[in-house]
Amino acid sequence: MSSLKEEEPVVGEQSDPSVAEQAKRWGRQFGVTAGLLIGFAALVVTMIWIADGDDAVWQRRVFVFGAVEALVFTAVGWLFGREVHRSAAQSAQSAADTANQAADQARTEAQTEATQAAAARVAAAEADTKLQAVRAAAVAGAPGARGGPQDVGARPRSEPGMDIRTFILELIEPPT
Repeated sequence: MSSLKEEEPVVGEQSDPSVAEQAKRWGRQFGVTAGLLIGFAALVVTMIWIADGDDAVWQRRVFVFGAVEALVFTAVGWLFGREVHRSAAQSAQSAADTANQAADQARTEAQTEATQAAAARVAAAEADTKLQAVRAAAVAGAPGARGGPQDVGARPRSEPGMDIRTFILELIEPPT
């Protein structure tokens, strides 16, 4: 028998870290940064303390000091800059998600309007066809059109003609 296990997150998925995890990570980063700055401050005090001596030795010490300074400032900038860029990336992702939702909604509205427009075009074509049939019937049944050309399917004049109102009602209302 299989036992039910709690669902484990898939490795490829990224989940939002909890507030406690973020606070713990920020605390470690702050500790590393504070340690680097305290160590650098100690190096500065040491450099000032042993400032007397030969110029060649002092130049070597300043050279080492410059290298350490560059490393410390780079590390501090990386630690703080990473958090700044992380928040900027999260806000950009949030804005992109909002824009995607708005685009999906606009796309859905456009599809709905296109469907409605197609239905309106079909209805307009049907109405136009009925109008042309009514006009043709009116022209054929008009008193002045007796001597003109007639439709091939028209009844001979000897047969009694259909009432125009009945014909129009047949065109407008579909047979049941």
